Amino acid sequence: MKGPILRGAFLAAEVLDRLGLPRALMAARRRQIWKTGGLTVAVYHRVAEPAGDELDPELIDATPSEFDSQMAYVSRNFHSVGIDDVLLARREGRPLPPDSVLITFDDGYLDNHNHAFPILQRHGIRATFFITTGYLTDRRLFWWERVHKFVQGSTVREAHLEYPAPETLDLASPQAKARTKRRLTRIIKDHDALDVERFLDGVSKAFGVSWTEDDSRRHGDRALMSWEHVRAMRAAGMGIGSHTCSHRVLQTLIPADLVSELRASRATLEEKLDEPITTIAYPVGKSISSFPAVRRALIGAGYELGFTTTAGLNPLRADEDMFDLRRISVDRAQPASWNRLRFAIPTLH
Repeated sequence: MKGPILRGAFLAAEVLDRLGLPRALMAARRRQIWKTGGLTVAVYHRVAEPAGDELDPELIDATPSEFDSQMAYVSRNFHSVGIDDVLLARREGRPLPPDSVLITFDDGYLDNHNHAFPILQRHGIRATFFITTGYLTDRRLFWWERVHKFVQGSTVREAHLEYPAPETLDLASPQAKARTKRRLTRIIKDHDALDVERFLDGVSKAFGVSWTEDDSRRHGDRALMSWEHVRAMRAAGMGIGSHTCSHRVLQTLIPADLVSELRASRATLEEKLDEPITTIAYPVGKSISSFPAVRRALIGAGYELGFTTTAGLNPLRADEDMFDLRRISVDRAQPASWNRLRFAIPTLH
């Protein structure tokens, strides 16, 4: 949904929220008048205060107080499950409790540990954290955060790129910078077999922004969890899964790189945690339903469950595609009433 349609949906959600529809649905479920089977999965990236944050504010899905309120809502109205529960139910061929909800986080930001983790513990919720292993190991700042820094830090009005194709980008105004940031992000997400580091080096030079490996590690140390953080969360009952090594869109990779991303990230997690890892969330979250080669690579790498960011409920029937599981995205740009309604009716897009 875009523009007027989205604003209309938000307004309708606010009216329905004031009329008590989400609360009525939850009450009906508790009395078993109306209930949904299957699994609702929510995805977050960051929980932080936007003010003074040096990272891309678009990745903040909730402030700590907002996240606390959302997790209180989940714990009151749903049956919170962990990824271990989902795996066991799948392996044993039995259903999860009605109105089951799984909370997930993608990437591996430090605020996941510092802000989200204690809130989850307070509410008794066992979230799952999908880790982009290469960045945590190498302590490099995520590629999309570097794009953000290059665009915001540039003082040139126009930049010329040569790779992957000649292109001129406008940086003359805040609005132009926002468009250019979207364009750079789209190139990385959509371009097949892109050399991301070569591309980012070209952006840095064209935009007149100095950037070294030391800069990347220094910012990475401030932005990313350590493996000690990951182990501490797992020891406390949180789930851990793969988000690949380098956060490349799987469908854009050549076969050898695809296999490497899937196997190496799983191997790293198993080495760090000393336990099997069989779940993955796909970077950018595109469905793999039309990509049999990706499915074969996932199975060959030893995964059992794969999560997209396509909205919807997961019935978890015997015939369901367990490599195309759906998740609803929580976003600070969306009003709280819309988020509550989507938890109640996860098929809303």
